[in-house]
Amino acid sequence: MPSSKNLRPLISAAAIGLSFPSLAGVANAQDDGRQIRVAVMQHDVLHLGAGDRESGLNLEVALLSRPIAALATVGRPRVYVSGSVNSDGDTNFAAVGLAWRRDLSERFSGEIEFGYALHDGVVDTINPVEAQSRLLLGSRDLFRSALSLDWKASEDTRIGLQWVHLSHGQILGDGRNQGIDTAGLVMTYRFP
Repeated sequence: MPSSKNLRPLISAAAIGLSFPSLAGVANAQDDGRQIRVAVMQHDVLHLGAGDRESGLNLEVALLSRPIAALATVGRPRVYVSGSVNSDGDTNFAAVGLAWRRDLSERFSGEIEFGYALHDGVVDTINPVEAQSRLLLGSRDLFRSALSLDWKASEDTRIGLQWVHLSHGQILGDGRNQGIDTAGLVMTYRFP
Protein backbone atom coordinates (compact mmCIF):
# COMPACT_ATOMS: atom_id res chain seq x y z
CA MET A 1 0.00 0.00 0.00
CA PRO A 2 1.44 3.43 -0.93
CA SER A 3 2.35 5.74 1.95
CA SER A 4 0.41 8.96 2.52
CA LYS A 5 3.55 10.87 1.44
CA ASN A 6 3.46 9.11 -1.95
CA LEU A 7 -0.26 9.81 -2.36
CA ARG A 8 0.06 13.60 -1.88
CA PRO A 9 0.87 14.29 -5.56
CA LEU A 10 -2.07 12.10 -6.63
CA ILE A 11 -4.47 13.90 -4.29
CA SER A 12 -3.19 17.28 -5.51
CA ALA A 13 -3.71 16.33 -9.16
CA ALA A 14 -7.24 15.10 -8.41
CA ALA A 15 -8.11 18.34 -6.58
CA ILE A 16 -6.82 20.44 -9.48
CA GLY A 17 -8.70 18.29 -11.96
CA LEU A 18 -11.98 18.57 -10.05
CA SER A 19 -11.80 22.35 -10.40
CA PHE A 20 -11.44 22.18 -14.21
CA PRO A 21 -15.09 21.36 -15.04
CA SER A 22 -16.22 24.55 -13.28
CA LEU A 23 -13.85 26.53 -15.51
CA ALA A 24 -14.85 24.69 -18.68
CA GLY A 25 -17.85 26.79 -19.64
CA VAL A 26 -21.40 25.71 -20.34
CA ALA A 27 -22.16 23.32 -23.20
CA ASN A 28 -25.21 23.61 -25.44
CA ALA A 29 -28.36 21.78 -24.33
CA GLN A 30 -28.14 19.20 -27.14
CA ASP A 31 -24.70 18.00 -25.95
CA ASP A 32 -24.19 14.81 -23.97
CA GLY A 33 -24.21 15.07 -20.23
CA ARG A 34 -21.32 14.48 -17.90
CA GLN A 35 -19.84 11.00 -17.68
CA ILE A 36 -18.35 8.64 -15.15
CA ARG A 37 -16.04 5.96 -16.47
CA VAL A 38 -14.80 2.80 -14.74
CA ALA A 39 -12.08 0.64 -16.27
CA VAL A 40 -10.28 -2.55 -15.32
CA MET A 41 -6.88 -2.44 -17.00
CA GLN A 42 -3.94 -4.84 -17.24
CA HIS A 43 -0.95 -2.94 -15.84
CA ASP A 44 2.31 -2.74 -17.82
CA VAL A 45 1.05 -4.66 -20.85
CA LEU A 46 4.36 -4.33 -22.73
CA HIS A 47 6.14 -6.61 -20.25
CA LEU A 48 3.52 -9.36 -19.75
CA GLY A 49 5.09 -12.67 -18.90
CA ALA A 50 8.57 -11.19 -18.63
CA GLY A 51 8.39 -11.51 -14.84
CA ASP A 52 10.70 -8.56 -14.35
CA ARG A 53 8.42 -5.53 -14.32
CA GLU A 54 5.26 -4.27 -12.63
CA SER A 55 2.14 -6.41 -12.58
CA GLY A 56 -1.46 -6.57 -11.49
CA LEU A 57 -4.64 -4.89 -12.57
CA ASN A 58 -5.47 -1.20 -12.40
CA LEU A 59 -8.88 0.04 -11.35
CA GLU A 60 -9.31 3.38 -13.08
CA VAL A 61 -12.16 5.82 -12.41
CA ALA A 62 -12.68 9.03 -14.39
CA LEU A 63 -15.13 11.91 -14.34
CA LEU A 64 -15.71 13.78 -17.61
CA SER A 65 -17.36 17.17 -18.11
CA ARG A 66 -19.86 18.03 -20.79
CA PRO A 67 -18.27 18.95 -24.14
CA ILE A 68 -16.76 22.44 -23.86
CA ALA A 69 -18.63 24.82 -26.16
CA ALA A 70 -15.87 27.45 -25.84
CA LEU A 71 -13.43 25.01 -27.49
CA ALA A 72 -15.55 24.38 -30.60
CA THR A 73 -12.62 25.32 -32.85
CA VAL A 74 -10.66 22.31 -31.51
CA GLY A 75 -13.52 19.81 -31.55
CA ARG A 76 -15.36 20.49 -28.25
CA PRO A 77 -13.35 18.18 -25.99
CA ARG A 78 -14.41 17.16 -22.50
CA VAL A 79 -12.26 17.79 -19.43
CA TYR A 80 -11.44 14.63 -17.51
CA VAL A 81 -9.99 13.88 -14.10
CA SER A 82 -8.99 10.29 -13.40
CA GLY A 83 -7.31 8.11 -10.84
CA SER A 84 -5.81 4.64 -11.24
CA VAL A 85 -4.92 2.24 -8.41
CA ASN A 86 -2.76 -0.85 -8.98
CA SER A 87 -3.84 -4.12 -7.32
CA ASP A 88 -0.26 -5.25 -6.64
CA GLY A 89 0.92 -2.03 -4.97
CA ASP A 90 2.94 -0.92 -8.00
CA THR A 91 2.52 2.47 -9.70
CA ASN A 92 -0.71 4.41 -9.09
CA PHE A 93 -1.51 7.68 -10.85
CA ALA A 94 -3.94 10.58 -11.14
CA ALA A 95 -4.47 12.64 -14.28
CA VAL A 96 -6.29 15.62 -15.79
CA GLY A 97 -6.72 16.43 -19.45
CA LEU A 98 -8.97 16.65 -22.49
CA ALA A 99 -10.93 13.90 -24.28
CA TRP A 100 -12.25 14.00 -27.87
CA ARG A 101 -14.98 11.48 -28.82
CA ARG A 102 -16.21 10.88 -32.37
CA ASP A 103 -18.97 8.60 -33.62
CA LEU A 104 -17.71 5.99 -36.09
CA SER A 105 -21.18 4.57 -36.77
CA GLU A 106 -24.59 4.52 -35.09
CA ARG A 107 -23.34 2.24 -32.27
CA PHE A 108 -19.52 2.59 -32.30
CA SER A 109 -17.36 5.53 -31.34
CA GLY A 110 -13.71 6.26 -30.74
CA GLU A 111 -11.96 8.60 -28.35
CA ILE A 112 -8.52 10.10 -27.90
CA GLU A 113 -7.33 11.69 -24.68
CA PHE A 114 -4.31 13.77 -23.79
CA GLY A 115 -3.36 15.11 -20.39
CA TYR A 116 -0.99 15.41 -17.45
CA ALA A 117 -0.44 12.78 -14.76
CA LEU A 118 1.32 12.46 -11.41
CA HIS A 119 2.34 9.05 -10.08
CA ASP A 120 3.73 7.38 -6.95
CA GLY A 121 6.01 4.94 -8.81
CA VAL A 122 9.79 4.82 -9.06
CA VAL A 123 11.46 7.74 -10.83
CA ASP A 124 14.99 6.26 -10.83
CA THR A 125 17.06 3.99 -8.62
CA ILE A 126 20.58 2.66 -8.14
CA ASN A 127 19.20 -0.49 -6.49
CA PRO A 128 19.65 -3.27 -9.11
CA VAL A 129 16.78 -5.38 -7.71
CA GLU A 130 14.37 -2.46 -7.85
CA ALA A 131 15.64 -1.55 -11.34
CA GLN A 132 14.65 -5.05 -12.55
CA SER A 133 11.28 -5.23 -10.76
CA ARG A 134 9.86 -1.72 -11.27
CA LEU A 135 9.35 0.65 -14.16
CA LEU A 136 11.76 3.59 -13.93
CA LEU A 137 9.70 6.54 -15.08
CA GLY A 138 12.34 9.30 -14.96
CA SER A 139 9.99 12.02 -13.73
CA ARG A 140 7.16 12.42 -11.23
CA ASP A 141 5.29 14.36 -13.97
CA LEU A 142 4.08 12.40 -17.02
CA PHE A 143 1.95 12.91 -20.10
CA ARG A 144 -1.11 10.65 -20.31
CA SER A 145 -2.49 9.66 -23.70
CA ALA A 146 -5.28 7.19 -24.38
CA LEU A 147 -7.19 5.61 -27.24
CA SER A 148 -10.52 3.84 -26.90
CA LEU A 149 -13.14 2.16 -29.04
CA ASP A 150 -16.58 1.56 -27.58
CA TRP A 151 -20.02 0.21 -28.32
CA LYS A 152 -23.23 2.01 -27.36
CA ALA A 153 -25.11 -0.49 -25.16
CA SER A 154 -27.91 2.01 -24.37
CA GLU A 155 -28.56 5.75 -24.55
CA ASP A 156 -26.54 6.28 -21.38
CA THR A 157 -24.07 3.36 -21.33
CA ARG A 158 -21.04 2.50 -23.46
CA ILE A 159 -18.75 -0.53 -23.14
CA GLY A 160 -15.36 -0.71 -24.81
CA LEU A 161 -11.62 -1.22 -24.92
CA GLN A 162 -9.02 1.33 -23.87
CA TRP A 163 -5.23 1.70 -24.16
CA VAL A 164 -3.44 4.21 -21.89
CA HIS A 165 0.19 5.30 -22.19
CA LEU A 166 2.09 7.39 -19.62
CA SER A 167 5.51 8.85 -20.36
CA HIS A 168 7.48 12.05 -19.84
CA GLY A 169 8.51 12.10 -23.51
CA GLN A 170 11.88 13.68 -22.67
CA ILE A 171 9.89 16.92 -22.18
CA LEU A 172 8.65 16.69 -18.58
CA GLY A 173 11.86 14.89 -17.57
CA ASP A 174 15.06 13.49 -18.98
CA GLY A 175 16.99 10.27 -18.79
CA ARG A 176 15.00 7.16 -17.91
CA ASN A 177 11.64 6.95 -19.61
CA GLN A 178 10.31 3.39 -19.51
CA GLY A 179 6.71 4.61 -19.40
CA ILE A 180 3.61 2.63 -18.47
CA ASP A 181 1.09 1.08 -20.84
CA THR A 182 -2.24 -0.27 -19.59
CA ALA A 183 -5.06 -1.84 -21.60
CA GLY A 184 -8.45 -3.20 -20.68
CA LEU A 185 -12.22 -2.95 -20.51
CA VAL A 186 -14.03 0.32 -19.85
CA MET A 187 -17.63 1.19 -19.10
CA THR A 188 -18.92 4.75 -19.45
CA TYR A 189 -22.17 6.00 -17.97
CA ARG A 190 -23.68 9.35 -19.01
CA PHE A 191 -25.67 11.42 -16.52
CA PRO A 192 -27.29 14.90 -16.65
